[in-house]
Amino acid sequence: MKRADITATRVFLLLAVLAAGRGHAHEHVEVFQLSTQQVRGTDGATVHYMDSIERVTKALSVGLPPSTQQAAALAKERFSALSGADRQSIEAGARALDLAARYRLTKVPAIVFDQRAVVYGVPDVDAARTTYRAWRARGH
Repeated sequence: MKRADITATRVFLLLAVLAAGRGHAHEHVEVFQLSTQQVRGTDGATVHYMDSIERVTKALSVGLPPSTQQAAALAKERFSALSGADRQSIEAGARALDLAARYRLTKVPAIVFDQRAVVYGVPDVDAARTTYRAWRARGH
């Protein structure tokens, strides 16, 4: 075996040992929050904004006339002219609301781990992860 092969093998084994030593499989993390909230450490997490639909519909409602018929016509016109980004925001907001209902979330921010446990009110994924791992260590 060549020296380079031995070195590469040693590096691989060292990395494997270090990874195994962590003792934690990669958790699936979902963050549910409002656009006005700051949650730290969301890298690698799926972030769901619970107010996405509300933000877009609020923008659509600005300056509508008092007449119901005129307002309906203008709202329909505005809706058909929505950008692709606005449409994606509405779809993402609908998915967020659906998931929140399935998880039976009651407030935000909420950080969901592995689709089975939730940590409420903690604006930091790493702090919530510590809580989750302590809960798991107790046999849950």
